[in-house]
Amino acid sequence: MAELSESETIFIILTSSAGMLLLVGAIGIFILFYQKRMFKMRLKNIETEQEYEQNMIKAQLKSQEQERNRIGADLHDSLGSLLWAAKINSSFIQRTTDLQGEAKKSYDELIQILDQSIESVRRISWELTPEAFQHIGFSKSVEKLCQRFNQQHLTVSFTEMGTYNWNNDDAIHAYRIIQELVSNSIKHANATLLNVSIQWMENRLLIFVQDNGIGFTLDGNRTGVGWWNIQQRIKRLNAQISMGIPPTHQGSRISIIIPLAHGTEKNQRVLG
Repeated sequence: MAELSESETIFIILTSSAGMLLLVGAIGIFILFYQKRMFKMRLKNIETEQEYEQNMIKAQLKSQEQERNRIGADLHDSLGSLLWAAKINSSFIQRTTDLQGEAKKSYDELIQILDQSIESVRRISWELTPEAFQHIGFSKSVEKLCQRFNQQHLTVSFTEMGTYNWNNDDAIHAYRIIQELVSNSIKHANATLLNVSIQWMENRLLIFVQDNGIGFTLDGNRTGVGWWNIQQRIKRLNAQISMGIPPTHQGSRISIIIPLAHGTEKNQRVLG
């Protein structure tokens, strides 16, 4: 067999090298496109999971709101009516019977208990289904909430800068966040002063809940149902929540920023 000339050998080597380079390049391009495709698939899976999570949160919050409405209506229509009937019958007994001594004292205590029970049912029913949303919207509902919690041992104040007729589903979520924060402050902060303030900006709502209690932090693993509700509603509103210390260096100050949509005929803003 004849030996290959030097030029033929060089040609074969160059051809083989070029073939190897083409093969390596093809493999590299294949791997690149494969990784790109896998990356797109992972992004799509993440988006699908996030969408699923958002839909689940939306369904849970909607179900929770519907259950609140049902319980509130049942309390108002059923238990409230029964208590009123008991009070009317008690009044009839008082009018038709000459009560004296211990009997009169027991009757007065019964009427007082019934009045307190009727007021409690009315308050709980309103907190579960704030009727003000149907008539006067978010701001007045928050103001009414503060008035209901304003008691002898706790001063609860409400301030507002600007106005905005806000009464859609997002407004309900924002109201529930404030309701939970106020309730937590009253139950756990041992505060004597509590202020809720809202400020309407051009494209966002600022909410501040401040007390002079023992304070708490948003750090750590908070697993309570109330805190879960706050977190999910914050996500639903695409809002931001942060914790700070008031200028008095006592208590806590929670700040919430909620973006607002533009151009809705239903929600007309008048900035102050």
